[in-house]
Amino acid sequence: MKLLTRLARGSRIDDQVARRVVIAVCLSAFAEWGGSSAVLPLLPVYLHNRGSSVTLVGFTMAAFFAAAVLVQYPVGRLSDRIGRRTIQLAGLVTYSFATILFVFVSAPLAALLFRGLQGAGVGVVDVANAATIGEVVPESQRGRAFGALYGTRTAGMAIAPFFGGLAGLGEMHWLFVAAAIAVLLAAVPIYLFAPRNRRREPLRAHERTALWRNRSVVGVGVAFLAGGIAVGMYEVCWSLLLTLRGARSWEIGLSWTLFALPFAIVSLPAGWLVDHMDRRRLVIISLVGMAAFAGTYPWLHSVALLVGLGTGEAMTVALGGPAESAQLTRSVSSRELGRAQGAVSSMQTGAMAVSASIAGALFGVRPWLPFMLAAGSMGVCVVVIGLVWRGVPGRGSAVPVRALHPALAAEDELSAPPGQRVPTVL
Repeated sequence: MKLLTRLARGSRIDDQVARRVVIAVCLSAFAEWGGSSAVLPLLPVYLHNRGSSVTLVGFTMAAFFAAAVLVQYPVGRLSDRIGRRTIQLAGLVTYSFATILFVFVSAPLAALLFRGLQGAGVGVVDVANAATIGEVVPESQRGRAFGALYGTRTAGMAIAPFFGGLAGLGEMHWLFVAAAIAVLLAAVPIYLFAPRNRRREPLRAHERTALWRNRSVVGVGVAFLAGGIAVGMYEVCWSLLLTLRGARSWEIGLSWTLFALPFAIVSLPAGWLVDHMDRRRLVIISLVGMAAFAGTYPWLHSVALLVGLGTGEAMTVALGGPAESAQLTRSVSSRELGRAQGAVSSMQTGAMAVSASIAGALFGVRPWLPFMLAAGSMGVCVVVIGLVWRGVPGRGSAVPVRALHPALAAEDELSAPPGQRVPTVL
């Protein structure tokens, strides 16, 4: 009971400005992810029924991630210059426009193009959202802030797929319209409450961090990559596996809801744990759990058991995202958050693209192949992370990770409010 009380009391962001921004970003993410995920469970089956082969379905789903890879790093870097707000609004409008196009054209190649445009829009929004939180929330409370972000956007994903499944394949056109409207509504709290854009001078060459030399950032990048492998595979294969096991449309939609709902519920206490425990351990626990579940699913033949295990997996996965994001934001200067977030997000979406592009073909050969390959790949990533993160601080300390970079630490020292400044390591 005492632990529950501490969790409830500790989930609040103390700073009023930061709390308002976090609420705005979370509301936007709820609407964005709700709208975009409404069509997601049935989209592979819809594309297959409209003439796309299983392999082309995989490529179409992968186009979402491939487009995001192309834009996330450069646009993330641009957001460090011009601010996050313009990027967030432009990305939401782009996704909404691409979704409406599905209503008028459903040809396989056109669908591939539209899906790519959707990915470009959502990809830059996710980068800008995470960078915004890293910029405005005090380091000691970022776990809770990221927990709230992951939880609320997954809550949208918990609700919308169920209703999408109830509507069924026959009403997909209306689902596309509803999704486009929901994502446009997501722009409202960003427009009203997100920090206004302000141009900043780019960092000089000697001030810029070499991200690949920062072991904390590299470890986060590998963790993002591991998650991307799993997500890309599930995007293509989860609905196909359930269909193979005899699941109906509403059961497929329900499976997404029963994954997302516990994920959303656990995210806030997971964020509290991130602020009070070693983030490295939480990331490892999350990835090991994901690998174990992925390796189990293809051998099960009961739809109820598959859906039930998916619900259990959500509680493990919920630890990973806030821990990874909180670790990243303390690893670089606030003036490089967009670039760093874009870099690790590019690794994640690149992994999603590759995973999704081959998962459909592998599923056609043997349904268990993509699941086992994903599980094994995540296991390798866990080993790499353990080696890279040796000696890297995984929780708050007197010397933050980014204080190891003198120029960046000096910049943070000058910009930090009194009482929150940390000594610069020279």
